[in-house]
Amino acid sequence: MSTPRIGLVHPPLSTSPSGGDLYDRWMLREGQARGFPLQGVPCGDGALPSGRWDLLVWDGLLLDRLARIADERMALLLHYLPSLDPALDRRRRAALAAAERRALARADFIIATGGPVAEAAGASAPGTPVFLCEPGVAEVFSRQRASSPGRRARPQGVPQLLTVAHLLPPKGHGLLLDALAQARDLPWHWHVVGDDIRSAATARELRERAAAHGLAQRITWHGALGQEAVAALMAGSDLFVFPSTFEAYGMAMAEAVAAGLPVLAHRVGAAEQLVRHEATGCLVDVGDRDGFAAHLRQLLGDPGLRAAFRRKLRESPVRSWDDAFADFQGACETMLGHGM
Repeated sequence: MSTPRIGLVHPPLSTSPSGGDLYDRWMLREGQARGFPLQGVPCGDGALPSGRWDLLVWDGLLLDRLARIADERMALLLHYLPSLDPALDRRRRAALAAAERRALARADFIIATGGPVAEAAGASAPGTPVFLCEPGVAEVFSRQRASSPGRRARPQGVPQLLTVAHLLPPKGHGLLLDALAQARDLPWHWHVVGDDIRSAATARELRERAAAHGLAQRITWHGALGQEAVAALMAGSDLFVFPSTFEAYGMAMAEAVAAGLPVLAHRVGAAEQLVRHEATGCLVDVGDRDGFAAHLRQLLGDPGLRAAFRRKLRESPVRSWDDAFADFQGACETMLGHGM
């Protein structure tokens, strides 16, 4: 039996990758390492894949281009569904949901990288198989946990806060900035990692608000960083603060948990499976600004609590990219109808 041709159709990979970009890169890397016949098919400027394929897996960022080239099987890889963004008005949400339903109806099966997306996709396309293939975590993060099992609680130091998310409105940086302004009487320093070019207006507005609050000297804007640099920052931080209001999964949160860093986050994406509330971190419902600010003050002021969370984090399982690729490979093999 000949080896099948499987393509992952994706947008040109960014120099400051999103979580979806990283997921695609890891699938291609793991496929190559395992001898799985998965090829990257960059798709930009309206181009479509050419040649003969047994399966094309289309990245969800290309929803509007989804098309069957010949008689190949066709899958849709969903990192998120835009219509799930809680900040959308009703008209925009309805328009996006209609476009999503049309794309979902064309796919033979769906691979979702987060539980909320899998659930929504299944509801929008009843009868279409949906496979949950959640992301993994690179070893560079779990090594941080293993190398510092008794990391110091620094009662006399300035707590170092870390947020890793591109500077986009749904990521909630403004909400956290307001909460930090309320905690200006406490010592802290906030490190922000994330692309500040995609939405330059958002980045500019955040810096202006920080200056207006008198907090500019207490914030370091790192811009986009590679995983090694992010892991190093996690090793020197005391608390991972993730104010995002909309996530399919939350890869940065998973990386913080793997690194043994206590988390304060909203209940979005996989937060409740990654973080045990009041055991390894604190979780707050989206929209509960007072609750978020209260937990932030509590964690800033109690190094013993942060240390207790860190000890508990050593018991938390870490999902590897090997695990993630095994799920992805299984979905492809199932829908092609044979093992490879």
